[in-house]
Amino acid sequence: MADKPLVTEEQPLIEIPRATFGYSKRPVVHAENLRLHRARSLGIFGPNGSGKTTLVRGLIGLLPPLDGQIIRHRTVDFGYLPQHRALDHHWPMSGLDAASMAISARKKLGWISADIPQLIEAMRTLGVADLARKSFSSLSGGQQQRLLLAGALACKPDILILDEPTDGLDLRTRKSLLEFLRTTLPTGLSIVIISHDVEDIVQACDDVAWLHPREDPERPATVEMITPPQLADRVSHLARRAS
Repeated sequence: MADKPLVTEEQPLIEIPRATFGYSKRPVVHAENLRLHRARSLGIFGPNGSGKTTLVRGLIGLLPPLDGQIIRHRTVDFGYLPQHRALDHHWPMSGLDAASMAISARKKLGWISADIPQLIEAMRTLGVADLARKSFSSLSGGQQQRLLLAGALACKPDILILDEPTDGLDLRTRKSLLEFLRTTLPTGLSIVIISHDVEDIVQACDDVAWLHPREDPERPATVEMITPPQLADRVSHLARRAS
């Protein structure tokens, strides 16, 4: 297999000069001057229903723009960490089974035997290798989330998408996960965090795409690119004005 061409930190992995995404010709979100660079983290912030998922689907190529242009580096591979609450915890699977789902989904027949060593290594990195044979449903939310994250990292993506990664976690586990995302992820990995929680974005992200819904439902939400400190200041200001 040929080596991937190098991508410099100055060259965005993904760039949206201007694009509108939506469904059945109905625009949902409009973005301009959005860039995701190698080894940086982008927070997708906004209220429920503002178009966060639609924007991410556009970023990764599942949703072509209704208008405008999106530029992706041709060698970019994506990984995805779903909300752990979205899984059916009654399904009888072990910790290893849960962690392996991300890899299995990429295989033609779902066979992962050749990938087990790298999966176990990722589980060791996240401190959950000892949970491989335990029932996934019996584990805490933080343990479940780390197992799923290990599976996503074992796929060795260039960009990792995390959907509300701290949802349902207690405060201590949440802080631990955010610290890991900020300091321990593999060198060169870019992450996209979908969240409506300001603290998650401020702690874990370098850049923020803030979605502002329009009062007119026929018009798309707009994306404002700001820094995490700017987000914290402005949300705090809005909260003071509302009180």
